[in-house]
Amino acid sequence: MTSKEMLSTYETLSELTGTMLSAAREGEWEHLATLEQRCRGYVGSLMEAPSVPLSAQEQRAKVAIIRTILQNDAEIRALTEPHMHALQQRLQMTRQGQRGMAAYGAQRV
Repeated sequence: MTSKEMLSTYETLSELTGTMLSAAREGEWEHLATLEQRCRGYVGSLMEAPSVPLSAQEQRAKVAIIRTILQNDAEIRALTEPHMHALQQRLQMTRQGQRGMAAYGAQRV
């Protein structure tokens, strides 16, 4: 991977996290999950790529892009955490209901 390809991949990640943020703001959770899978692919390719020397200008650009990605990620987390908490509560209630039904069903036999 060349330095231009690496910066292009970071730019794509930045745009993708921006789209993810929009999806989170709109409550489009399934779309957000799909975008997150795409994001993982780009991150994986960056992690697997050998280290590439960067000029000072390229390094500054990379740092600026990463800051944007991290800001988007923080906002996404702030928006998704309440939704995840609500889902966890629903799952817990469902499990409790299933245990109650199992206990009640066992007593009826």
